[in-house]
Amino acid sequence: MIHQGYGEYFQTILVQPQSIEVAVGETVVLDCTVFNQYGDVAWCKDGHCTMGRERPLYFIPRYEIIGDKQAGINSLKIRHVNLEDDGIYQCQIGRTVEAREVLSNFANLTILIPPDQISLTYVVPDGVVVSGKEFRMQCQVLNTRPAPLFTWQTPPNIQIVNVTQQSTPMTNNSKLLKSISTITLIADTKQHGQEIKCETTHVVLNKSLVSTTIIAVDYQPVVKITLKPTQMYENKEYWFECTAEARPPITELVWKTNSSILQRMSPMFDGKYLLVFNATRQMHNQHLSCSALNSAGVSEDLVVLNINYSPQFKSFPSPYTLVRLGDSLTLSCIVDSNPPANILWTKNGDFVGGGNQYQITEVHEEDYAVYACIAALGGHFTKIIASTKVHPPGPPHFYPPQRVLASKGSEVLLKCQLEKDIEPTNAFWIFQNVTLMNNMKYTVIPVRDVKTIPRYEIGLIIHNVEASDFGDYECHVTNQYATEFARIRLERRSTHLFMQLAIYVFIILLLSLILFTSYLCCHQACRAEKKRTTIRRMRRVQTWLTSKPSMWIHNLAATEKIPLTVYDMNSGVTRTTLDPPVDIVECYTTMMKDHKDHELTR
Repeated sequence: MIHQGYGEYFQTILVQPQSIEVAVGETVVLDCTVFNQYGDVAWCKDGHCTMGRERPLYFIPRYEIIGDKQAGINSLKIRHVNLEDDGIYQCQIGRTVEAREVLSNFANLTILIPPDQISLTYVVPDGVVVSGKEFRMQCQVLNTRPAPLFTWQTPPNIQIVNVTQQSTPMTNNSKLLKSISTITLIADTKQHGQEIKCETTHVVLNKSLVSTTIIAVDYQPVVKITLKPTQMYENKEYWFECTAEARPPITELVWKTNSSILQRMSPMFDGKYLLVFNATRQMHNQHLSCSALNSAGVSEDLVVLNINYSPQFKSFPSPYTLVRLGDSLTLSCIVDSNPPANILWTKNGDFVGGGNQYQITEVHEEDYAVYACIAALGGHFTKIIASTKVHPPGPPHFYPPQRVLASKGSEVLLKCQLEKDIEPTNAFWIFQNVTLMNNMKYTVIPVRDVKTIPRYEIGLIIHNVEASDFGDYECHVTNQYATEFARIRLERRSTHLFMQLAIYVFIILLLSLILFTSYLCCHQACRAEKKRTTIRRMRRVQTWLTSKPSMWIHNLAATEKIPLTVYDMNSGVTRTTLDPPVDIVECYTTMMKDHKDHELTR
């Protein structure tokens, strides 16, 4: 029956095309089945319906519309799909006078592209992995769609900070992706030489792609002081040894005490570095360090030096201490030593106390004495002593003066010395009630501090000594408390002194001559006695050989006897036939000793 009018019949798509993912190179079919089909079919891609309405599609060889048109089957078949086929497809049935046009649902055709390569790289500055620091590794695949899945296989006990993944287009508007998985780890020396693996899987791959690498960890030097003395003493030489191991190898090793460099050393093949140095008391309690450097950093090991050293005063009483009766007195001395020294105090040689200080709350007359601070450690350390003479304030104290001898016409020096308790304020010389001044005859040497011994000294030089210059000279010294003087006698030198000196020299020379003559006589007598002894021994040998006209030795090869010695009856001389000659006396002595030993063993 024929219906009049336009589009009165409905065309209906019974089987809609479905979205599908397909691997590149495969064949795909998009379904489109129509009920009550009147119009022609047209397939559209991404909104462009240019595939034609005829079967087959001659201008697109890989595309083909298949199925029974009478049955309404209008499926699109695409062979060897590639990325260009990726898009949105739609089946359209055109309108006719009998029926209206009909459109199918949109179908998304996604072309899957597996990755073509995988790479595993370090992401660290300079490509160096340093122990104790974070480092990253990137696993990368290119030209893939969609993004793959990444799996990391790491050594056991490795610390993983995080794992991230991102995908970006290979180029602008590209459907191909670049996918990167990044793993962040904490480097450790135990990981050095171990394997790390990155594995990627893709929906169209039957076998995963794998990339592996060996972890190379650079680490700071591992430094250890392995050889050190158990005890140290000042001014002695000691050996220390340090070992250093690192990757990469160290570039330099430095020995230091605190901040002072003792020695710089270049890398050693065996990794052992020896230091020899002389210990001093200043090094006590300092840090001796061995530090090694490589590109990964600096490491060090250190020891605290414990050096035994002898006592030494840091402070001690002055040689003289002034104190009034009734006042208090405190004497102190501080000693530096290791181990700490024992400090004793003595009064005029008698023990009175110990410790850094000795105190007297109220000074009496009997307290004026010589006090000594004695510091001792024992062992091979020498004790040290600092003494002070305690006395009341008063006039200068002179050391006993000695008489001075001089000859006429000579030049002589008079000296008076006084204790270094109170500094003098004035000094002068008096001779025959006249104060001496600097002139052609006299030179007055003012008060001076004698550094080598704790005392003051005043001098007077007398030029061109005359007979009138002999006599008593007075040395007057004034301090803040009083004035005191000492007498020094200048006497004429006796002319007999030279004669006495000549006699002494003569006696010494005479004694030396007597001793030398005695030595020569003894030496000659010893030589004569030795000669007589030798002659007596020779005579005994000759007597023995007279009873044995000859001695023989055996020639083992020829089984014959060869004379060793021959005794001449006429001359009485024993001759040896061996070369070199045999010592007859020694031969005789040895035989007699062997004979006695044989008799004792029987």
